[in-house]
Amino acid sequence: MTTSLVPRDPLGELPGGVALSVVASARAGIDDRDAIVVPVPTGMLARLGDRISGLLQGSAALRMIQRISPLDPGARFWRAVRGDARVAGLIGGADLLIAGDRDANFTCWQLARRMDGVAVGGYAAGKKELLRQVAG
Repeated sequence: MTTSLVPRDPLGELPGGVALSVVASARAGIDDRDAIVVPVPTGMLARLGDRISGLLQGSAALRMIQRISPLDPGARFWRAVRGDARVAGLIGGADLLIAGDRDANFTCWQLARRMDGVAVGGYAAGKKELLRQVAG
């Protein structure tokens, strides 16, 4: 899952029988053929959230305040993913969820809790966990 561009081969060469599916924010500019693209609201509240996010980037304390607000980009991505039936169908059979960027971390964590699965942050950790699962 990612809210930004996905690297060409984020996990490198995958073992046989392993399938990679991507869930991304519409803001990532990814084609619908390559991923489940989740539309994230772009209305007045979203624009306000983007503006506030820009203002809060000045210090770590301000960024922490933003992270707990409903205007945070990660929280907005979670709300968009939570309401998309395509994602629910996809993760039902998933063995591993990988957060490709900071704003996808909250979503992966929430989904892993609901499916009683494994979620990791970052492609390197995802590759390591995937190889561990395949090895048995």
